[in-house]
Amino acid sequence: MKQKIIYITLTITIATTLVLVLFFTSEHLMKKENPFVRRFLPHHIDKAEYLDLGVNSYYIAGLTQDTIYLGNYTVPLLITAVSNDLKTKVEHQIKLDETERSFRSLLVRVQNDTFFVSDGSIPIIYRGNTTDSFAHKFMTETIYFSLLQPLTENTFLFRSQRASNGEHVLGKLLVADTVSFKLFEDALQKQMDGVFDTDGQLVTDQKTHQGIYTYTYRNQYLVYRSQSNTFTQCKTIDTTTLAKIQITQLANGDRKMSAPPHKVNAKTYAYNGKLYIKSELLGKNEPKSMWNQASIIDVYDYNKNEYLYSFYAYDHQKDKIKEFVLNESYFYGLVGNSLVRYEIGKWE
Repeated sequence: MKQKIIYITLTITIATTLVLVLFFTSEHLMKKENPFVRRFLPHHIDKAEYLDLGVNSYYIAGLTQDTIYLGNYTVPLLITAVSNDLKTKVEHQIKLDETERSFRSLLVRVQNDTFFVSDGSIPIIYRGNTTDSFAHKFMTETIYFSLLQPLTENTFLFRSQRASNGEHVLGKLLVADTVSFKLFEDALQKQMDGVFDTDGQLVTDQKTHQGIYTYTYRNQYLVYRSQSNTFTQCKTIDTTTLAKIQITQLANGDRKMSAPPHKVNAKTYAYNGKLYIKSELLGKNEPKSMWNQASIIDVYDYNKNEYLYSFYAYDHQKDKIKEFVLNESYFYGLVGNSLVRYEIGKWE
């Protein structure tokens, strides 16, 4: 009897040790050796509800605790406020304190109760309050930009282009009694031309007041750390270290893509220390059939530079998620002509 107990105890110990070894080996592979194996959470977002918007020209301008704000590319000064339960939709026409300008690419960004209207080709930024939809001139003729995201009510991260060669450069803009900016000259790493190969998405995390720039064509993202006022480089789970693009220079000196690019990362969002990336690549042993049903969202702890997990955001009427935002409770996305809301699993 005593030998039997010893045998059972020894068997349990060996089995437990083996499971632990396999677990930690798996964690090491996921985090260090990076074989591009995803860890999917089943039903991470669930119970989808849809609101038909009628057209597909909307984009997400911002998310607060109780409202999701939508901009419209075809009606640039129209902002649509949708309640978090998708039951109420109210349209507001933004009024600017001047009307004589000819705009090219107006975009609206909402942060808490403040909204910003900007056009980096002029360049200009207006600021207003969501309670009255009136915006006054906030910054003008200081720095041109192609991307702009608010960090605080008077601080922004932006992407611009160098006048000398057109290469992308990241910067920080401060609008106070005077307007000033800082360029992070070495943040973006040129591989080919400094334009197409450094293309990407810029987002800010309203919870942590940090910014993230994610490259479109390679497995890297940059984290802006407000404490040190610097960008640090991190990696995504895939293995595309060099941008796979082909560029042709035209007779007039302009450059364009000469072949379909190998896209790695699409839309991104940052919230409470986590970076969410809509990936354009299949991982190891993933069924290709899923591309006909859903988009893959990869999640990272961007402060630790660690991959956490992935989940599926399913298509709607054969349309894929175009962009998304989220908070503690809900995941919102634009898909086709609709706004979708999912409930987020309690483990988030």
